[in-house]
Amino acid sequence: MKLQYAIAARYVRSPKSHSVINIISGVSMVAMAIPVAAIILLLSIFNGLESMTYDLYRAINADLKITPSQGTTIALERLDTTALGQVPGVEAYTLVLEQSALAEADGRQTIVSLKGVDSNFSRVIAIKEKLYWGTFTTSLDDKECIVVAHGAAHDLGLLSQSSLGEHISLYAINRKRFSSLLPVGGYSRSDMPMTGIFAIDQDNSHQLYTSLRAAQRLFNYPDRISSVELKLQSGADADAVSKQLQRVCGEEFSVKTRFQSNSIYRLMALEKWGVFFIAMVVMAVASLSIVGTLVMVIIDKRDDIETLRTLGASHPLIERIFLGEGNLMALISLTIGVVLGVVLALVQQHFGLIRLNTVTLMVDAYPIELQLVDVLLTIVVYAIIAWGIIRLTVRKTLKQTVKSSFNETNI
Repeated sequence: MKLQYAIAARYVRSPKSHSVINIISGVSMVAMAIPVAAIILLLSIFNGLESMTYDLYRAINADLKITPSQGTTIALERLDTTALGQVPGVEAYTLVLEQSALAEADGRQTIVSLKGVDSNFSRVIAIKEKLYWGTFTTSLDDKECIVVAHGAAHDLGLLSQSSLGEHISLYAINRKRFSSLLPVGGYSRSDMPMTGIFAIDQDNSHQLYTSLRAAQRLFNYPDRISSVELKLQSGADADAVSKQLQRVCGEEFSVKTRFQSNSIYRLMALEKWGVFFIAMVVMAVASLSIVGTLVMVIIDKRDDIETLRTLGASHPLIERIFLGEGNLMALISLTIGVVLGVVLALVQQHFGLIRLNTVTLMVDAYPIELQLVDVLLTIVVYAIIAWGIIRLTVRKTLKQTVKSSFNETNI
């Protein structure tokens, strides 16, 4: 061990001439360790929430989505679906027509978003994982069926397993016959049995699924769709495939990834890093606690400084000794904080000690996910902050101490 670190380690371990300095040193190291543990926990919590949100919306959001750049629907002849399936990285795709409609059952009505899908839909979207009751069946023996979201089923009085098979009437504006002067009869109607009930979240509580053919007939949109949803092969780069699909489709269409289509992913990322930078400020403020400790230690060791000078120690060596002491204190604080944060995160991640007293979410324990990159980032930022504060404190304090000692000697 280098001389300066041998002496610095001795200063850290040995009792000071004033016991209060020992107490303050311990408090300052704890004060620096707590923000480190808190930052690791905060980042892990956001990781857990992000993973939970991803799993939640994976059942309704495709990896990639193609929509018209203008308008709401696409004429099928304008889109080369065969070429889409041949793009490297695309595993499957499904054609979708989504519009608003009025649902009615036993005299109860509610506005819904009706989504007509083709037979490939289950290969692209994992909606079956979110079924409460029944099956995800949109067509059975050439008979159109409907799968209803939890909120819509509740509004229609069909929120029970015994309601499966009940017929729901769907109404939509007939764009060929509708007239603002004579609106009566200017709508299309379709009656379909309910084969399943699913639940995602409040934003999708009034989503209904039926066959693409039934939706095209109800909305009077023959041979038209509103989007093409695609599933990527395992390991495929979504951004790279998106760019290639954009070249195939042309400027008439817009290709977006799951993260571009749903703003909640971007919002969560902004919240995570916003909290991280706020926590960095808290860490910087907490690191100032070591300033007072180092100042008191340097003042307490004034006699030792004079002894070292008498023995031939240069000013840079003395400066490195106290820099080493500050670095050792910061290292101890960092180790305590990292160990504490990692242990608490892992305990919650694997054992779920903190529970959620709610039935509205799909999890019963507070979600948390520890990632190595967050721990490393916290360590790097802490090291930069602590290094800067310690270096500035030692230099300024030693300069004042030397100046004060010189004045006393002259007197």
